[in-house]
Amino acid sequence: MTSPPPARGARAVLASGILLGVVMLASMALERAHMVAANFEVYRVAAEAALAGADFYDVAPERFPEFYYLYPPITIVPFLPFTVVGLRTGFAVHTLLEVGVGLLLAWVIVRWIERHRDLERLDYAMIAGFVVASVHTMPSLVYGQVNLRMGLLVGLGLWLLERSVSADAATGRLSSDRLETLGGVALGGAALLKVFPAAVGVWLLRLRAWRAVAGALVTGVGGLALGVAIFGLDRTRTFFRDALLGRTDDAVFAGGLDPMETYVTVRRPLSYLLPDLEPTLLWPLAAVVLAPLLAYVYTDLETSTDRLLAAHATLLAVFVYFPSYPLYYPIVFATLVPAVYLVADPLARGLLVGGALLANVVVMGRTFASIVELVPSPFAGPLETVGFAVLSVASPVLVGCLVMLAGCVCHRYRRGVARESTGRASS
Repeated sequence: MTSPPPARGARAVLASGILLGVVMLASMALERAHMVAANFEVYRVAAEAALAGADFYDVAPERFPEFYYLYPPITIVPFLPFTVVGLRTGFAVHTLLEVGVGLLLAWVIVRWIERHRDLERLDYAMIAGFVVASVHTMPSLVYGQVNLRMGLLVGLGLWLLERSVSADAATGRLSSDRLETLGGVALGGAALLKVFPAAVGVWLLRLRAWRAVAGALVTGVGGLALGVAIFGLDRTRTFFRDALLGRTDDAVFAGGLDPMETYVTVRRPLSYLLPDLEPTLLWPLAAVVLAPLLAYVYTDLETSTDRLLAAHATLLAVFVYFPSYPLYYPIVFATLVPAVYLVADPLARGLLVGGALLANVVVMGRTFASIVELVPSPFAGPLETVGFAVLSVASPVLVGCLVMLAGCVCHRYRRGVARESTGRASS
């Protein structure tokens, strides 16, 4: 048995994420204290409207009149109990629940890694800290978001799928089938919560995991149908018309996306490369850029590491295809952390670790503007000019994700070369 790759790169990713998370929390406390519980307040106000029989897509908190509930009707149900307690108490309970969800996700990640290598107590602590307190998680906790739930459902679904694929003869096909179905149910739950994780379905199709596809479809369609049964057809129509289809934001990409916009997407550089292109055409163009890379990684799924990186490439492609916000990054946690611990090839691991370190630098236009204000005046002007020119085209998070995607491609290529060399030597 070969020795596992060194853990120092993985630990660097985790430590930097946690350290920058502390910095992020301090920055938010100074500059965005008014945003504490912002999203949770939206959920609570919407839940109050739902109990009153009103349209919960048409109400907003007094503090944030521009914020509305945006998820499928059935997803309002977990927030109904919060209507009987005050905002502060509810937010505290919600935060504790999210931390608990994050720790469950960390447990899934640890179990995934320890199927292939041992971890030390330091690694346990760092993985847990990265999941619940990193620079990517902190805004979700401060705002009262539900992105850790999405991350857990995606991670659990992919982990169960991998267990079903790699099940040995002693496990039994019945057990494998059950794991596959449950994996699909978890992924369907993630898609029901945030919609865009539904694109992970391309991975299910590649695996020919038909039971997982069925489980995901039953979960998604069943959740929508249950929302109709409880809240009426009008609420579901409103969700699709206003909350989903009404938020494409294509117009903001016309002539190049403003650097102050926080979207993480390959459509950002494409909008500058082709400023005269109709913005709606950036959707298929982004697919043309990403699909060949994903298809190439999908061509070899022989080992568990091959499948891990194919799943990671899928999540990265989903994350950068849609106009995602940085706080949606927890969707990649479940494959990111095992990848930096398990990939043995030095070049592929270097790209994965380097990309993950770069993605930890969550600097967008508004953050950079705050940084420029702290710089002495002789240097502030040039820094602002160069910095915003770079951020107009790509943020560190986007570049980091693309570097990690390159690491997945590199692993596939070098595995193929090594196999060909072995075949020639044996002949």
